[in-house]
Amino acid sequence: MAKKENFTSIFLFFAIFALIIFTLSKFGFLSFPASILQKALSPFAGSVYSAFNFFSSPSKDSTISKIKEENRELVKKIVSQSVLQKENSALHDQFATTSIRSKILLPAKIIAAPSFIPGISSPQNFIIDKGTSDSVRVGNAVIYKDNLVGKVTEANLYFSKVTLLTDPSFSLTVKTLRTRSSGVVKGKGEKQMILDNVLQSDDIKVSDIILTTGDQDIKGLGLPPDLIVGKLISVNKKPSNLFQKGEVVSFLDFLSLSTVFVVTGY
Repeated sequence: MAKKENFTSIFLFFAIFALIIFTLSKFGFLSFPASILQKALSPFAGSVYSAFNFFSSPSKDSTISKIKEENRELVKKIVSQSVLQKENSALHDQFATTSIRSKILLPAKIIAAPSFIPGISSPQNFIIDKGTSDSVRVGNAVIYKDNLVGKVTEANLYFSKVTLLTDPSFSLTVKTLRTRSSGVVKGKGEKQMILDNVLQSDDIKVSDIILTTGDQDIKGLGLPPDLIVGKLISVNKKPSNLFQKGEVVSFLDFLSLSTVFVVTGY
């Protein structure tokens, strides 16, 4: 505080002195001496100006920049911690609930959802951060807990494309949990699927749980049996039709997924 008061006194002295010099020079009393005096005092004036700027805004900008940088680092740490917590939670939930052996499950991060537009469309495909270098192959099932997410339809060395079971190009054979009635589920787009090819004589009803029948080959490539596909929300049974139909919805909220698991089959 004392330092700032001393500086203010010095600044006022030179300000008054400069005003006197200016007034005298204005009326022609100091034409030549003033120029000499100004030249002599210019280095000191520059120092006073720099000092005045320093005391008038004591590193305000640098303080704000430092705070902003600290905030950015804090946000970065919060995001990293949140991602790590989600991954650890996903791993714990997966291995605590799934009926599939953990040694053939490969955790993978979802890094993109092509063609997904928030508020307009639902994701139909995921890109994951695992590829053929991680033993991922086309046809591998992709799951979360005991729920089917989809299957790998493209794979390169480091990344793979997962087609979700709700995609119109996706179809699989299924059965109901309650009566073991067989049928075929086809993706409908958005969040729903169509159940078809169910015999008229079979007993199916709303709220039935739909499971995969399984189509794995001898190497384990394909969809394992008894994965949860979803729940039957409507049944269309007409005597004139050869088969019963229905609508199925997945128990998964695909938008909330950040980690999925590839069934490698080994």
